[in-house]
Amino acid sequence: MGTLIGLSNLGGYHLSTVKVREFYLSIASGRRKGAIASVTSNALKPASHLYASLLWIRSLLYRHGLFPIIKLPLPVISIGNITTGGTGKTPLIEFLAKFLGERGKKVAIISRGYASFNGTNDESIEFNERLPEVPVLLGKDRLASARLAMEEFHPQCLLLDDGFQHWKLARDLDIVVIDSLEPFGNGNLLPAGLLREPLSSLRRAGLFVLSRTNLCTLEKLQAIKSYLTDLNNTAPIIETVHQPLHLEDMSGNRVETSYLKGKKIFAFCGLGNPASFEKTLHLLGFNVVGLKSFPDHHRYTPLEEMELITEAKRQGTDFIITTCKDRVKLQHKNWPVSLLSLRIEMRITKGREALTCALRRILSW
Repeated sequence: MGTLIGLSNLGGYHLSTVKVREFYLSIASGRRKGAIASVTSNALKPASHLYASLLWIRSLLYRHGLFPIIKLPLPVISIGNITTGGTGKTPLIEFLAKFLGERGKKVAIISRGYASFNGTNDESIEFNERLPEVPVLLGKDRLASARLAMEEFHPQCLLLDDGFQHWKLARDLDIVVIDSLEPFGNGNLLPAGLLREPLSSLRRAGLFVLSRTNLCTLEKLQAIKSYLTDLNNTAPIIETVHQPLHLEDMSGNRVETSYLKGKKIFAFCGLGNPASFEKTLHLLGFNVVGLKSFPDHHRYTPLEEMELITEAKRQGTDFIITTCKDRVKLQHKNWPVSLLSLRIEMRITKGREALTCALRRILSW
Protein backbone atom coordinates (compact mmCIF):
# COMPACT_ATOMS: atom_id res chain seq x y z
CA MET A 1 0.00 0.00 0.00
CA GLY A 2 1.51 3.34 -0.99
CA THR A 3 1.40 6.54 0.99
CA LEU A 4 -1.47 8.74 -0.15
CA ILE A 5 -0.63 12.36 -0.89
CA GLY A 6 -3.28 15.05 -1.14
CA LEU A 7 -3.10 18.67 -2.23
CA SER A 8 -3.26 21.47 0.31
CA ASN A 9 -3.82 25.21 0.01
CA LEU A 10 -0.46 25.42 -1.78
CA GLY A 11 -1.71 23.09 -4.48
CA GLY A 12 0.89 21.49 -6.71
CA TYR A 13 3.71 23.27 -4.88
CA HIS A 14 2.80 21.46 -1.67
CA LEU A 15 2.61 18.16 -3.54
CA SER A 16 6.06 18.67 -5.01
CA THR A 17 7.60 19.63 -1.66
CA VAL A 18 6.11 16.54 -0.02
CA LYS A 19 7.54 14.36 -2.79
CA VAL A 20 10.95 16.00 -2.45
CA ARG A 21 10.88 15.45 1.30
CA GLU A 22 9.92 11.79 0.90
CA PHE A 23 12.65 11.33 -1.72
CA TYR A 24 15.24 12.97 0.54
CA LEU A 25 14.26 10.89 3.57
CA SER A 26 14.37 7.67 1.55
CA ILE A 27 18.02 8.46 0.74
CA ALA A 28 19.07 9.85 4.14
CA SER A 29 17.52 6.85 5.91
CA GLY A 30 19.25 4.37 3.63
CA ARG A 31 15.98 2.88 2.35
CA ARG A 32 16.63 3.95 -1.25
CA LYS A 33 19.57 2.33 -3.03
CA GLY A 34 21.07 2.71 -6.48
CA ALA A 35 22.87 5.29 -8.59
CA ILE A 36 20.45 8.19 -7.97
CA ALA A 37 20.64 7.72 -4.21
CA SER A 38 24.43 7.53 -4.33
CA VAL A 39 24.78 10.66 -6.48
CA THR A 40 22.39 12.65 -4.31
CA SER A 41 24.10 11.58 -1.08
CA ASN A 42 27.55 12.40 -2.47
CA ALA A 43 26.34 15.83 -3.59
CA LEU A 44 25.28 16.59 -0.01
CA LYS A 45 28.45 15.33 1.65
CA PRO A 46 30.38 18.64 1.44
CA ALA A 47 27.63 20.21 3.56
CA SER A 48 27.91 17.25 5.96
CA HIS A 49 31.67 17.83 6.26
CA LEU A 50 31.06 21.48 7.09
CA TYR A 51 28.48 20.46 9.68
CA ALA A 52 30.95 17.98 11.20
CA SER A 53 33.57 20.72 11.47
CA LEU A 54 31.16 23.00 13.30
CA LEU A 55 30.25 20.19 15.70
CA TRP A 56 33.94 19.52 16.39
CA ILE A 57 34.65 23.19 17.10
CA ARG A 58 31.65 23.45 19.40
CA SER A 59 32.59 20.34 21.40
CA LEU A 60 36.19 21.56 21.62
CA LEU A 61 35.07 24.88 23.12
CA TYR A 62 33.01 23.08 25.77
CA ARG A 63 35.66 20.46 26.57
CA HIS A 64 38.32 23.12 27.13
CA GLY A 65 36.09 25.33 29.27
CA LEU A 66 35.73 28.23 26.84
CA PHE A 67 32.00 27.56 26.97
CA PRO A 68 30.95 26.66 30.54
CA ILE A 69 29.16 23.41 31.39
CA ILE A 70 26.84 24.07 34.34
CA LYS A 71 26.42 21.44 37.06
CA LEU A 72 23.09 21.72 38.87
CA PRO A 73 22.57 20.69 42.51
CA LEU A 74 20.20 17.86 41.54
CA PRO A 75 20.43 14.89 39.16
CA VAL A 76 19.84 15.57 35.46
CA ILE A 77 18.90 12.70 33.15
CA SER A 78 19.13 13.39 29.44
CA ILE A 79 16.94 11.50 26.98
CA GLY A 80 18.25 12.07 23.48
CA ASN A 81 19.09 10.47 20.17
CA ILE A 82 21.79 10.36 17.52
CA THR A 83 19.48 10.77 14.51
CA THR A 84 16.76 13.15 13.47
CA GLY A 85 13.17 11.95 13.41
CA GLY A 86 11.04 10.07 15.87
CA THR A 87 13.00 7.49 17.81
CA GLY A 88 10.60 7.18 20.74
CA LYS A 89 11.89 9.75 23.23
CA THR A 90 8.46 10.96 24.34
CA PRO A 91 7.13 7.53 25.45
CA LEU A 92 10.43 6.92 27.28
CA ILE A 93 10.23 10.23 29.13
CA GLU A 94 6.68 9.38 30.14
CA PHE A 95 7.85 5.95 31.34
CA LEU A 96 10.72 7.44 33.37
CA ALA A 97 8.51 10.09 34.95
CA LYS A 98 6.05 7.42 36.10
CA PHE A 99 8.81 5.00 37.11
CA LEU A 100 10.53 7.58 39.31
CA GLY A 101 7.23 8.96 40.62
CA GLU A 102 6.23 5.49 41.79
CA ARG A 103 9.44 5.46 43.81
CA GLY A 104 8.68 8.75 45.48
CA LYS A 105 10.81 10.97 43.28
CA LYS A 106 9.43 14.29 42.13
CA VAL A 107 10.55 15.11 38.59
CA ALA A 108 10.25 17.98 36.13
CA ILE A 109 10.62 17.79 32.36
CA ILE A 110 12.79 20.35 30.55
CA SER A 111 12.24 20.67 26.80
CA ARG A 112 13.46 23.01 24.12
CA GLY A 113 9.90 23.39 22.91
CA TYR A 114 10.59 22.26 19.35
CA ALA A 115 7.90 23.38 16.89
CA SER A 116 6.06 25.11 19.69
CA PHE A 117 2.86 27.08 19.18
CA ASN A 118 0.76 29.11 21.61
CA GLY A 119 3.47 28.55 24.23
CA THR A 120 3.26 24.77 24.00
CA ASN A 121 3.96 21.88 21.62
CA ASP A 122 2.62 18.42 20.83
CA GLU A 123 4.85 16.60 23.33
CA SER A 124 4.05 18.96 26.18
CA ILE A 125 0.31 18.60 25.53
CA GLU A 126 0.71 14.83 25.68
CA PHE A 127 2.74 15.11 28.88
CA ASN A 128 0.07 17.31 30.45
CA GLU A 129 -2.60 14.75 29.53
CA ARG A 130 -0.68 11.70 30.72
CA LEU A 131 1.38 13.27 33.53
CA PRO A 132 -0.74 16.09 34.96
CA GLU A 133 1.30 16.15 38.18
CA VAL A 134 4.65 16.60 36.40
CA PRO A 135 5.80 20.15 35.53
CA VAL A 136 6.84 20.60 31.88
CA LEU A 137 8.92 23.68 31.09
CA LEU A 138 9.51 24.75 27.49
CA GLY A 139 12.16 27.15 26.26
CA LYS A 140 15.24 27.46 24.09
CA ASP A 141 17.33 28.33 27.16
CA ARG A 142 17.08 25.04 29.00
CA LEU A 143 19.38 26.19 31.79
CA ALA A 144 16.95 29.00 32.57
CA SER A 145 14.06 26.50 32.43
CA ALA A 146 15.90 24.17 34.79
CA ARG A 147 16.53 26.96 37.30
CA LEU A 148 12.89 28.04 37.10
CA ALA A 149 11.79 24.44 37.70
CA MET A 150 13.97 24.25 40.82
CA GLU A 151 12.62 27.56 42.16
CA GLU A 152 8.95 26.93 41.43
CA PHE A 153 8.48 23.16 41.75
CA HIS A 154 11.45 21.85 43.82
CA PRO A 155 11.94 18.60 41.85
CA GLN A 156 14.38 15.92 42.96
CA CYS A 157 15.36 15.12 39.37
CA LEU A 158 15.22 16.78 35.95
CA LEU A 159 14.42 14.90 32.73
CA LEU A 160 16.12 16.76 29.88
CA ASP A 161 14.24 16.13 26.64
CA ASP A 162 16.42 15.88 23.52
CA GLY A 163 19.55 16.57 25.53
CA PHE A 164 22.29 14.44 23.96
CA GLN A 165 23.56 17.33 21.81
CA HIS A 166 23.00 19.90 24.57
CA TRP A 167 26.35 20.60 26.24
CA LYS A 168 25.48 23.53 28.48
CA LEU A 169 23.87 21.42 31.21
CA ALA A 170 25.93 18.70 32.87
CA ARG A 171 24.14 15.35 33.03
CA ASP A 172 24.32 12.53 35.52
CA LEU A 173 23.02 10.04 32.95
CA ASP A 174 22.88 10.25 29.15
CA ILE A 175 20.22 7.93 27.73
CA VAL A 176 20.28 7.57 23.94
CA VAL A 177 17.17 6.21 22.23
CA ILE A 178 17.76 4.31 18.99
CA ASP A 179 14.97 3.31 16.63
CA SER A 180 15.47 -0.35 15.75
CA LEU A 181 13.80 0.20 12.37
CA GLU A 182 16.16 3.03 11.29
CA PRO A 183 19.03 3.05 13.80
CA PHE A 184 21.60 5.20 11.98
CA GLY A 185 20.08 6.12 8.63
CA ASN A 186 22.57 5.72 5.79
CA GLY A 187 25.47 6.38 8.17
CA ASN A 188 26.09 9.97 7.05
CA LEU A 189 25.80 13.20 8.98
CA LEU A 190 23.15 15.77 8.14
CA PRO A 191 22.21 16.71 5.49
CA ALA A 192 23.58 13.71 3.55
CA GLY A 193 22.16 11.40 6.21
CA LEU A 194 20.13 11.44 9.42
CA LEU A 195 22.99 11.55 11.96
CA ARG A 196 23.09 14.58 14.23
CA GLU A 197 26.59 13.63 15.38
CA PRO A 198 29.24 11.13 14.29
CA LEU A 199 28.52 7.63 15.57
CA SER A 200 31.69 7.86 17.69
CA SER A 201 29.73 10.29 19.90
CA LEU A 202 27.78 7.31 21.20
CA ARG A 203 30.78 6.61 23.44
CA ARG A 204 29.40 9.43 25.65
CA ALA A 205 26.16 7.51 26.27
CA GLY A 206 25.53 6.02 29.67
CA LEU A 207 22.68 3.80 28.54
CA PHE A 208 21.07 2.77 25.24
CA VAL A 209 17.35 2.22 24.74
CA LEU A 210 16.34 0.35 21.59
CA SER A 211 12.77 1.21 20.64
CA ARG A 212 10.26 -0.74 18.52
CA THR A 213 12.31 -3.93 18.77
CA ASN A 214 9.24 -6.03 17.91
CA LEU A 215 9.03 -4.40 14.47
CA CYS A 216 12.47 -5.47 13.22
CA THR A 217 14.06 -8.85 12.62
CA LEU A 218 16.10 -10.63 15.27
CA GLU A 219 19.12 -10.56 12.95
CA LYS A 220 18.93 -6.77 12.57
CA LEU A 221 18.40 -6.30 16.30
CA GLN A 222 21.45 -8.40 17.11
CA ALA A 223 23.53 -6.47 14.58
CA ILE A 224 22.56 -3.16 16.21
CA LYS A 225 23.41 -4.47 19.67
CA SER A 226 26.76 -5.84 18.51
CA TYR A 227 27.66 -2.52 16.91
CA LEU A 228 26.76 -0.57 20.05
CA THR A 229 28.69 -2.96 22.28
CA ASP A 230 31.79 -2.66 20.08
CA LEU A 231 31.52 1.11 20.25
CA ASN A 232 30.64 1.45 23.95
CA ASN A 233 30.85 -1.71 26.04
CA THR A 234 30.07 0.05 29.33
CA ALA A 235 26.58 1.29 28.44
CA PRO A 236 23.77 -1.22 29.11
CA ILE A 237 21.35 -1.88 26.24
CA ILE A 238 17.65 -1.83 27.08
CA GLU A 239 15.12 -3.33 24.67
CA THR A 240 11.62 -1.83 24.47
CA VAL A 241 8.43 -1.97 22.44
CA HIS A 242 5.70 0.58 21.82
CA GLN A 243 2.77 -1.35 23.20
CA PRO A 244 -0.69 -0.39 21.82
CA LEU A 245 -3.13 0.01 24.72
CA HIS A 246 -6.43 1.11 23.22
CA LEU A 247 -8.04 3.72 21.01
CA GLU A 248 -9.63 6.99 22.14
CA ASP A 249 -12.23 9.18 20.51
CA MET A 250 -12.04 12.99 20.47
CA SER A 251 -13.69 13.12 23.90
CA GLY A 252 -11.17 10.72 25.41
CA ASN A 253 -13.58 7.78 25.57
CA ARG A 254 -11.85 4.42 25.33
CA VAL A 255 -12.41 2.04 22.41
CA GLU A 256 -10.85 -1.41 22.39
CA THR A 257 -8.69 -2.22 19.36
CA SER A 258 -10.58 -5.48 18.80
CA TYR A 259 -13.68 -3.47 17.88
CA LEU A 260 -12.00 -2.28 14.67
CA LYS A 261 -10.95 -5.66 13.30
CA GLY A 262 -12.48 -6.14 9.88
CA LYS A 263 -13.33 -2.45 9.57
CA LYS A 264 -11.87 -0.26 6.80
CA ILE A 265 -9.32 2.15 8.25
CA PHE A 266 -7.80 5.34 6.88
CA ALA A 267 -4.80 6.56 8.87
CA PHE A 268 -2.61 9.65 9.02
CA CYS A 269 0.30 10.79 11.15
CA GLY A 270 3.05 13.38 11.47
CA LEU A 271 5.95 11.31 12.77
CA GLY A 272 9.65 11.06 12.16
CA ASN A 273 9.14 7.38 11.28
CA PRO A 274 5.61 6.89 9.88
CA ALA A 275 6.45 3.31 8.83
CA SER A 276 6.38 2.27 12.49
CA PHE A 277 2.82 3.55 12.86
CA GLU A 278 1.69 1.71 9.74
CA LYS A 279 3.34 -1.53 10.88
CA THR A 280 1.65 -1.26 14.28
CA LEU A 281 -1.77 -0.85 12.66
CA HIS A 282 -1.23 -3.94 10.52
CA LEU A 283 -0.03 -5.94 13.53
CA LEU A 284 -3.29 -5.04 15.25
CA GLY A 285 -5.14 -6.67 12.36
CA PHE A 286 -6.63 -3.46 10.96
CA ASN A 287 -7.66 -3.25 7.30
CA VAL A 288 -5.70 -0.11 6.41
CA VAL A 289 -6.93 1.13 3.03
CA GLY A 290 -4.87 4.32 3.03
CA LEU A 291 -2.27 6.21 5.03
CA LYS A 292 -1.05 9.76 4.65
CA SER A 293 2.10 10.96 6.33
CA PHE A 294 3.14 14.49 7.23
CA PRO A 295 6.45 15.89 8.52
CA ASP A 296 7.33 15.31 12.16
CA HIS A 297 5.68 17.85 14.49
CA HIS A 298 3.31 18.92 11.70
CA ARG A 299 0.51 21.26 12.72
CA TYR A 300 -2.60 20.67 10.65
CA THR A 301 -4.48 23.40 8.83
CA PRO A 302 -8.29 23.30 8.58
CA LEU A 303 -7.95 22.66 4.83
CA GLU A 304 -5.63 19.69 5.40
CA GLU A 305 -8.10 18.24 7.88
CA MET A 306 -10.91 18.58 5.34
CA GLU A 307 -8.74 16.85 2.74
CA LEU A 308 -8.17 13.96 5.12
CA ILE A 309 -11.91 13.64 5.65
CA THR A 310 -12.56 13.79 1.90
CA GLU A 311 -9.98 11.09 1.19
CA ALA A 312 -11.32 8.87 3.98
CA LYS A 313 -14.85 9.18 2.59
CA ARG A 314 -13.61 8.43 -0.93
CA GLN A 315 -12.01 5.24 0.38
CA GLY A 316 -15.29 4.27 2.06
CA THR A 317 -13.59 3.97 5.44
CA ASP A 318 -15.36 3.22 8.68
CA PHE A 319 -12.81 4.96 10.91
CA ILE A 320 -9.91 7.40 10.70
CA ILE A 321 -6.99 6.63 12.99
CA THR A 322 -4.13 8.87 14.02
CA THR A 323 -1.66 9.10 16.89
CA CYS A 324 -2.31 10.82 20.20
CA LYS A 325 0.54 13.17 19.33
CA ASP A 326 -1.34 14.25 16.19
CA ARG A 327 -4.79 14.32 17.76
CA VAL A 328 -3.88 17.10 20.18
CA LYS A 329 -3.05 19.40 17.24
CA LEU A 330 -6.28 18.94 15.29
CA GLN A 331 -8.54 21.98 15.05
CA HIS A 332 -11.80 20.25 14.07
CA LYS A 333 -13.35 18.47 17.04
CA ASN A 334 -16.40 17.03 15.30
CA TRP A 335 -15.30 14.86 12.40
CA PRO A 336 -18.02 13.43 10.10
CA VAL A 337 -16.02 10.18 9.94
CA SER A 338 -15.26 8.65 13.34
CA LEU A 339 -11.76 9.72 14.35
CA LEU A 340 -9.80 7.66 16.86
CA SER A 341 -6.28 8.01 18.22
CA LEU A 342 -4.06 5.08 19.16
CA ARG A 343 -2.76 5.20 22.72
CA ILE A 344 0.60 3.48 23.17
CA GLU A 345 3.12 3.17 25.97
CA MET A 346 6.72 2.09 26.11
CA ARG A 347 7.34 -1.26 27.75
CA ILE A 348 10.70 -2.78 28.56
CA THR A 349 11.15 -6.30 27.24
CA LYS A 350 14.78 -6.79 28.23
CA GLY A 351 17.14 -4.94 30.56
CA ARG A 352 14.77 -3.51 33.16
CA GLU A 353 17.17 -4.29 36.00
CA ALA A 354 20.02 -2.51 34.21
CA LEU A 355 17.87 0.61 33.89
CA THR A 356 16.87 0.38 37.54
CA CYS A 357 20.50 0.11 38.61
CA ALA A 358 21.53 3.08 36.47
CA LEU A 359 18.79 5.24 37.99
CA ARG A 360 19.47 4.00 41.51
CA ARG A 361 23.12 5.06 41.23
CA ILE A 362 22.12 8.71 40.84
CA LEU A 363 18.86 8.67 42.82
CA SER A 364 18.65 6.85 46.14
CA TRP A 365 15.45 4.98 46.97
